[in-house]
Amino acid sequence: MESLRRALQRPRIDLWDLLVETGIRFTTLDGAGLRGDVDDRTLWNFCQNEGWVLFTDNRNLSGPDSLEATLDDSWRFGNLPVLTLSSKERFEGSSEFIERVAEDVADLLFGIQQGEHSYQPRIYVPKR
Repeated sequence: MESLRRALQRPRIDLWDLLVETGIRFTTLDGAGLRGDVDDRTLWNFCQNEGWVLFTDNRNLSGPDSLEATLDDSWRFGNLPVLTLSSKERFEGSSEFIERVAEDVADLLFGIQQGEHSYQPRIYVPKR
C-alpha cells in the first residue's frame, strides 16, 4: 500500500490529493481492524458491507473461502469490483510498473465512485 501511495504522489502522476479531495481513502487490513490471515470470503464481505473496493494480489487460488470461490457464488451485479494486482513481483521491482498500477487504480476508483464497473467482479491492474 505504501508503494502505491508514493506512486500516486509522484509529480508525474500527482493524483493523491485529488483522490483524498473526492473522499477516496486507503487503508490496510490492520488499519481496518482485520488480521492478515483473514479468509478471502470474510474480507470480501467486510469490504462490500463497508462500501470499500478491495485491492489485492491474488490472495489464494482454491478452497470454498478463496476470493475466486467467493466471487463465483456471491458476487452480484452492482457489487463493488475487486482490483487485483496482476504481478506482485513486478510491482515490487519496477517503478514503471508501479506507476502504471497507480494510474489505473486511480482511474478505476474515480470510475467506481461514479457508478462505473458495476458489471465486473474483478479487474486486473494494470489494465494495459
